Amino acid sequence: MNRKIFFGIMAAAVLCLFASDLDDVINTTLKKYDSIKTFYAEFDQYYCDEVSGTCRNYTGRIYFARPNFFRMEIDKPHQIYVGDSSALIIYLPEKKRAIKQSLSQVPFSINPDLFLKDYKEKFYARLSKKDSGYEVILTPKDSNELYQKIIVAIDPEDYYIKAISIENEVGSESKYEFHHIKLNKNIPKKLFKIELPEGTSIDEY
Repeated sequence: MNRKIFFGIMAAAVLCLFASDLDDVINTTLKKYDSIKTFYAEFDQYYCDEVSGTCRNYTGRIYFARPNFFRMEIDKPHQIYVGDSSALIIYLPEKKRAIKQSLSQVPFSINPDLFLKDYKEKFYARLSKKDSGYEVILTPKDSNELYQKIIVAIDPEDYYIKAISIENEVGSESKYEFHHIKLNKNIPKKLFKIELPEGTSIDEY
């Protein structure tokens, strides 16, 4: 057999194998999250701004309840995000200020369905196998998207999403690392509502 043909066949076989592995990893992860009613996790967020050359670290907690209710709390500076797929309130207690804005979807960091479900329609995808687990690298097919790359780190034991890294169009990166993950934790509905104290300045967009 011609060597070029042989290596071409081997390369095609490897690509097919990785494509199969990619589908298996994503489908198993989605099945895991499809079965949940609520999701709780503590997180470390690392944000690096390419323009200013600065990086910042944050810690906090995420709560999610189907179909689309979420709450994110950041410790320092204290911030509370409460919303669903249509609206979001950002409350800044230290500044006695709140921001209300409309949404077209739940943020990526909260609902994996948005980037993993039907991923072939929106992304070029590849699977990377690390010692610590899997990494799914997603690159948008639409050049008009506000992000350039999404990397999803998945635990090979329980198929929890351990981290999500989002790189935007100017090269800035926001990474969430999740720990103390709890599925179907009892989350009171009142957590997804927020009553703003009297005197709070409210900006709407």
